[in-house]
Amino acid sequence: MAAPLSPARPAIVLATLLGSCIVLLSLQVRRPGGGTLAEEWLLDASTVLVRGTTAIRSAASSVRERFTTHAALRAENESLRAQVTSLEVRLHALREAGLERDRLVRLLGAVPSPPEGTRPARIVVLETAGPFQSAVLDRGRADGVQAGGAVVGEAGLIGRVVAAGEHGARVQLLFDRTAATGILLPRTGRAAVARGDGASGASLQYVPAIADVAADEPVVTAGTDGIYPRGLLVGTIAAVRRPGASLFLELPVRLAADPMREPVVFVFPPVRHDAPAPLPAPGAPARQAP
Repeated sequence: MAAPLSPARPAIVLATLLGSCIVLLSLQVRRPGGGTLAEEWLLDASTVLVRGTTAIRSAASSVRERFTTHAALRAENESLRAQVTSLEVRLHALREAGLERDRLVRLLGAVPSPPEGTRPARIVVLETAGPFQSAVLDRGRADGVQAGGAVVGEAGLIGRVVAAGEHGARVQLLFDRTAATGILLPRTGRAAVARGDGASGASLQYVPAIADVAADEPVVTAGTDGIYPRGLLVGTIAAVRRPGASLFLELPVRLAADPMREPVVFVFPPVRHDAPAPLPAPGAPARQAP
């Protein structure tokens, strides 16, 4: 059974309807400008909505542009970093090439006329510990380096190639204990033998005690050992000692070339025994090439 209507409900409904009619009528009333209040409210609401939408789109566009710009800057930064690294590598290579060129120029100044078949090389390893003193070159048979070739630096003779691989070679240094070199004293034309002392120098042997020898006298190769060409600078006599009971002088030799200071060297081809070069004249430059 339905509940009875309240006596006040029809009055409330009627008041509501009347109020709504009044509001609707007031919204339709024309204002002095020609528009109604409802139109003004609708225009204001649409304006707020349009402004909000525009602001949201602008903010989204700004955020998107910011991320896009950030990504572009990161990519550009990585590209510039790669270019800088590449330029640094090229600069390092150019500097090394310049140093290599300068060393070769100095070598050509020290050995102005190297024999045909001479090859430049670099000393990559020095092995001076133990009973043998040797060095390793970065050139071998594939580069024209042959066993038996003399190794000459800017300052003078360094040693000889005792073994040549395909892309490397081993050099016996002059101060190795087993190294012996036929030498000449240009001032007097006296020949002797220089033997390595196993440290950093050599000593002359078989020079009579009555020989005319002076300290700081240059020592060059004589070409009599069949290994080294004639006229290559070996070093200078460090001192002249005359032992009382010995028939020969003690003549330590200060070697001219230090392998640690000669990163770039010339490797001469082995000496041809069928075409010996003439002896250098006394007083000729000690660095004169064969």
